Amino acid sequence: MNRVLVVERRERAATATTLETEGFTVMTAINPTEAIAAVAAFRPDLVVVDATVPDPGTVSVCSGIRSAMAGPIVLFTGPCPERATLAAFEAGVDSVVVGPTGTHELVARVRALLRRLPVLTEESGDVLTVGPVVLDRARRELFVHGHQVRAPRREFDIAEVLMRDAGRVVPRRQLVHELWGTVRDTKSLDVQVGRLRHRLAEIEGVQRIVTVRGVGFRFLTDEALVDERVLAGELAGELAGELAGELAGAATEPPDS
Repeated sequence: MNRVLVVERRERAATATTLETEGFTVMTAINPTEAIAAVAAFRPDLVVVDATVPDPGTVSVCSGIRSAMAGPIVLFTGPCPERATLAAFEAGVDSVVVGPTGTHELVARVRALLRRLPVLTEESGDVLTVGPVVLDRARRELFVHGHQVRAPRREFDIAEVLMRDAGRVVPRRQLVHELWGTVRDTKSLDVQVGRLRHRLAEIEGVQRIVTVRGVGFRFLTDEALVDERVLAGELAGELAGELAGELAGAATEPPDS
Protein backbone atom coordinates (compact mmCIF):
# COMPACT_ATOMS: atom_id res chain seq x y z
CA MET A 1 0.00 0.00 0.00
CA ASN A 2 1.43 3.36 -1.05
CA ARG A 3 2.36 5.89 1.64
CA VAL A 4 1.28 9.49 1.07
CA LEU A 5 2.25 12.46 3.21
CA VAL A 6 -0.26 15.31 3.13
CA VAL A 7 0.92 18.76 4.17
CA GLU A 8 -2.06 20.99 4.95
CA ARG A 9 -2.55 23.70 7.52
CA ARG A 10 -5.76 22.21 8.90
CA GLU A 11 -5.20 19.00 10.83
CA ARG A 12 -6.93 15.94 9.29
CA ALA A 13 -8.63 18.07 6.61
CA ALA A 14 -10.51 16.84 3.54
CA THR A 15 -7.51 15.96 1.36
CA ALA A 16 -6.05 13.47 3.84
CA THR A 17 -9.46 11.95 4.51
CA THR A 18 -10.16 11.51 0.79
CA LEU A 19 -6.83 9.78 0.15
CA GLU A 20 -7.38 7.45 3.10
CA THR A 21 -10.81 6.57 1.72
CA GLU A 22 -9.14 5.73 -1.61
CA GLY A 23 -6.92 3.17 0.12
CA PHE A 24 -3.67 5.09 0.68
CA THR A 25 -1.72 5.01 3.92
CA VAL A 26 -1.74 8.68 4.92
CA MET A 27 0.25 10.76 7.36
CA THR A 28 -0.34 14.49 7.82
CA ALA A 29 1.83 17.47 8.71
CA ILE A 30 0.62 21.01 9.38
CA ASN A 31 3.84 23.00 9.19
CA PRO A 32 7.28 22.84 7.49
CA THR A 33 9.06 21.39 10.52
CA GLU A 34 6.57 18.55 10.82
CA ALA A 35 6.73 17.94 7.07
CA ILE A 36 10.51 17.49 6.94
CA ALA A 37 10.48 15.25 10.03
CA ALA A 38 7.67 13.16 8.52
CA VAL A 39 9.60 12.64 5.28
CA ALA A 40 12.44 11.03 7.23
CA ALA A 41 10.28 9.03 9.62
CA PHE A 42 7.34 8.02 7.38
CA ARG A 43 9.30 7.60 4.12
CA PRO A 44 6.36 8.53 1.88
CA ASP A 45 6.15 7.41 -1.74
CA LEU A 46 4.53 10.75 -2.61
CA VAL A 47 3.78 14.09 -0.93
CA VAL A 48 0.70 16.25 -1.45
CA VAL A 49 1.02 19.90 -0.41
CA ASP A 50 -2.47 21.36 -0.01
CA ALA A 51 -2.48 25.17 -0.14
CA THR A 52 -5.22 27.65 -0.99
CA VAL A 53 -2.64 29.84 -2.72
CA PRO A 54 0.99 28.86 -3.53
CA ASP A 55 2.51 31.78 -1.65
CA PRO A 56 6.27 32.05 -0.89
CA GLY A 57 5.76 30.02 2.28
CA THR A 58 4.22 27.16 0.31
CA VAL A 59 7.01 27.28 -2.26
CA SER A 60 9.55 27.16 0.57
CA VAL A 61 7.84 24.07 2.02
CA CYS A 62 7.99 22.34 -1.37
CA SER A 63 11.66 23.21 -1.74
CA GLY A 64 12.43 21.81 1.72
CA ILE A 65 10.59 18.57 0.98
CA ARG A 66 12.41 18.20 -2.33
CA SER A 67 15.77 18.51 -0.56
CA ALA A 68 14.76 15.66 1.75
CA MET A 69 13.26 13.17 -0.73
CA ALA A 70 13.31 12.19 -4.38
CA GLY A 71 9.70 11.00 -4.75
CA PRO A 72 6.87 12.90 -6.48
CA ILE A 73 5.43 16.09 -4.97
CA VAL A 74 1.93 17.26 -5.92
CA LEU A 75 0.73 20.79 -5.19
CA PHE A 76 -3.05 20.96 -4.72
CA THR A 77 -4.07 24.61 -4.85
CA GLY A 78 -6.75 27.11 -5.77
CA PRO A 79 -6.74 29.41 -8.81
CA CYS A 80 -3.46 31.29 -8.97
CA PRO A 81 -1.26 33.25 -11.39
CA GLU A 82 0.95 31.31 -13.79
CA ARG A 83 4.07 32.71 -12.11
CA ALA A 84 3.00 31.04 -8.86
CA THR A 85 2.76 27.58 -10.43
CA LEU A 86 6.06 28.14 -12.25
CA ALA A 87 7.68 29.00 -8.90
CA ALA A 88 6.30 25.75 -7.49
CA PHE A 89 7.80 23.74 -10.34
CA GLU A 90 11.13 25.49 -9.81
CA ALA A 91 10.95 24.45 -6.15
CA GLY A 92 10.74 20.78 -7.14
CA VAL A 93 7.02 20.10 -7.52
CA ASP A 94 6.21 17.40 -10.09
CA SER A 95 2.54 18.15 -10.67
CA VAL A 96 0.10 20.97 -9.90
CA VAL A 97 -3.64 20.37 -9.57
CA VAL A 98 -5.45 23.72 -9.71
CA GLY A 99 -9.05 24.30 -8.56
CA PRO A 100 -11.83 24.86 -8.74
CA THR A 101 -11.91 21.08 -9.03
CA GLY A 102 -12.99 18.14 -6.97
CA THR A 103 -10.58 15.76 -5.32
CA HIS A 104 -11.19 13.14 -8.03
CA GLU A 105 -8.58 14.74 -10.30
CA LEU A 106 -6.11 14.89 -7.42
CA VAL A 107 -6.59 11.18 -6.68
CA ALA A 108 -6.20 10.34 -10.37
CA ARG A 109 -3.01 12.42 -10.59
CA VAL A 110 -1.60 10.75 -7.46
CA ARG A 111 -2.31 7.29 -8.85
CA ALA A 112 -0.72 8.20 -12.19
CA LEU A 113 2.48 9.43 -10.55
CA LEU A 114 2.70 6.38 -8.29
CA ARG A 115 2.30 4.03 -11.26
CA ARG A 116 5.56 5.46 -12.61
CA LEU A 117 7.41 4.28 -9.50
CA PRO A 118 8.54 0.72 -10.25
CA VAL A 119 8.58 -1.99 -7.62
CA LEU A 120 12.33 -2.24 -7.36
CA THR A 121 13.12 -4.13 -4.19
CA GLU A 122 11.98 -7.60 -3.25
CA GLU A 123 11.23 -7.43 0.45
CA SER A 124 10.30 -10.50 2.48
CA GLY A 125 10.15 -9.97 6.23
CA ASP A 126 13.64 -9.09 7.37
CA VAL A 127 15.31 -9.74 3.99
CA LEU A 128 15.95 -7.19 1.23
CA THR A 129 17.01 -8.44 -2.20
CA VAL A 130 18.25 -6.34 -5.11
CA GLY A 131 19.63 -8.53 -7.89
CA PRO A 132 22.36 -10.73 -6.38
CA VAL A 133 22.66 -8.53 -3.27
CA VAL A 134 20.82 -9.88 -0.23
CA LEU A 135 20.58 -8.09 3.11
CA ASP A 136 19.25 -9.89 6.20
CA ARG A 137 18.12 -7.31 8.75
CA ALA A 138 17.56 -9.75 11.61
CA ARG A 139 20.97 -11.44 11.28
CA ARG A 140 22.65 -8.22 10.09
CA GLU A 141 24.30 -10.09 7.26
CA LEU A 142 25.03 -8.92 3.71
CA PHE A 143 25.66 -11.22 0.75
CA VAL A 144 26.57 -10.80 -2.92
CA HIS A 145 26.12 -13.89 -5.11
CA GLY A 146 26.06 -15.94 -1.90
CA HIS A 147 29.39 -14.56 -0.66
CA GLN A 148 29.17 -12.77 2.68
CA VAL A 149 30.31 -9.16 2.76
CA ARG A 150 32.02 -8.20 6.02
CA ALA A 151 30.52 -4.73 6.34
CA PRO A 152 30.99 -2.70 9.55
CA ARG A 153 27.84 -1.58 11.37
CA ARG A 154 27.56 1.84 9.76
CA GLU A 155 28.15 0.51 6.24
CA PHE A 156 25.50 -2.15 6.81
CA ASP A 157 23.05 0.56 7.87
CA ILE A 158 23.86 2.54 4.71
CA ALA A 159 23.26 -0.56 2.57
CA GLU A 160 19.89 -1.12 4.26
CA VAL A 161 18.67 2.43 3.61
CA LEU A 162 19.86 2.46 -0.02
CA MET A 163 18.52 -1.03 -0.82
CA ARG A 164 15.18 -0.24 0.77
CA ASP A 165 14.77 2.56 -1.81
CA ALA A 166 16.71 0.83 -4.60
CA GLY A 167 16.49 2.60 -7.93
CA ARG A 168 15.60 5.92 -6.34
CA VAL A 169 17.95 8.68 -5.32
CA VAL A 170 18.28 8.87 -1.54
CA PRO A 171 19.11 12.48 -0.61
CA ARG A 172 22.16 13.00 1.59
CA ARG A 173 20.03 14.82 4.14
CA GLN A 174 17.69 11.84 4.50
CA LEU A 175 20.56 9.36 4.75
CA VAL A 176 22.36 11.40 7.41
CA HIS A 177 19.13 11.80 9.41
CA GLU A 178 18.41 8.06 9.34
CA LEU A 179 21.97 7.11 10.28
CA TRP A 180 22.74 9.71 12.93
CA GLY A 181 19.41 11.40 13.64
CA THR A 182 20.98 14.83 13.30
CA VAL A 183 22.66 17.14 10.82
CA ARG A 184 26.42 16.66 10.59
CA ASP A 185 29.36 16.85 8.22
CA THR A 186 28.79 14.53 5.26
CA LYS A 187 32.48 13.81 4.61
CA SER A 188 32.28 10.76 6.88
CA LEU A 189 29.21 9.61 4.95
CA ASP A 190 31.07 9.90 1.63
CA VAL A 191 33.96 7.81 2.97
CA GLN A 192 31.69 5.06 4.28
CA VAL A 193 29.57 4.94 1.14
CA GLY A 194 32.78 4.67 -0.88
CA ARG A 195 34.01 1.75 1.22
CA LEU A 196 30.68 -0.06 0.90
CA ARG A 197 30.67 0.53 -2.86
CA HIS A 198 34.15 -1.01 -3.08
CA ARG A 199 33.21 -4.06 -0.98
CA LEU A 200 30.23 -4.86 -3.19
CA ALA A 201 32.13 -4.23 -6.44
CA GLU A 202 34.99 -6.51 -5.36
CA ILE A 203 32.60 -9.47 -5.51
CA GLU A 204 30.11 -8.50 -8.22
CA GLY A 205 32.48 -6.58 -10.47
CA VAL A 206 30.06 -3.67 -11.04
CA GLN A 207 29.31 -0.40 -9.27
CA ARG A 208 25.91 -0.85 -7.59
CA ILE A 209 26.05 2.44 -5.71
CA VAL A 210 26.29 5.62 -7.76
CA THR A 211 26.64 9.20 -6.59
CA VAL A 212 24.14 11.70 -7.94
CA ARG A 213 26.13 14.91 -7.70
CA GLY A 214 24.59 17.52 -5.45
CA VAL A 215 21.69 15.26 -4.41
CA GLY A 216 22.62 11.91 -2.87
CA PHE A 217 23.16 8.24 -3.71
CA ARG A 218 21.33 5.57 -5.70
CA PHE A 219 21.50 1.79 -5.39
CA LEU A 220 21.15 0.43 -8.93
CA THR A 221 18.73 -2.35 -9.81
CA ASP A 222 19.63 -4.92 -12.47
CA GLU A 223 17.57 -2.97 -15.02
CA ALA A 224 19.41 0.25 -14.19
CA LEU A 225 22.77 -1.52 -14.48
CA VAL A 226 21.86 -2.65 -17.99
CA ASP A 227 20.89 0.90 -18.91
CA GLU A 228 24.18 2.22 -17.50
CA ARG A 229 26.16 -0.35 -19.48
CA VAL A 230 24.27 0.37 -22.70
CA LEU A 231 24.82 4.09 -22.26
CA ALA A 232 28.50 3.57 -21.49
CA GLY A 233 28.82 1.36 -24.57
CA GLU A 234 27.11 3.91 -26.78
CA LEU A 235 29.33 6.70 -25.52
CA ALA A 236 32.44 4.57 -26.00
CA GLY A 237 31.29 3.76 -29.54
CA GLU A 238 30.68 7.41 -30.33
CA LEU A 239 34.09 8.41 -28.98
CA ALA A 240 35.77 5.62 -30.92
CA GLY A 241 33.99 6.71 -34.08
CA GLU A 242 34.99 10.33 -33.60
CA LEU A 243 38.60 9.33 -32.95
CA ALA A 244 38.69 7.11 -36.04
CA GLY A 245 37.29 9.97 -38.12
CA GLU A 246 39.90 12.38 -36.80
CA LEU A 247 42.72 9.91 -37.52
CA ALA A 248 41.40 9.28 -41.02
CA GLY A 249 41.18 13.00 -41.66
CA ALA A 250 44.69 13.53 -40.39
CA ALA A 251 45.99 10.79 -42.68
CA THR A 252 44.53 12.41 -45.79
CA GLU A 253 45.82 15.92 -45.04
CA PRO A 254 48.78 16.94 -47.22
CA PRO A 255 52.06 17.33 -45.37
CA ASP A 256 53.24 20.81 -44.51
CA SER A 257 55.51 22.23 -47.21
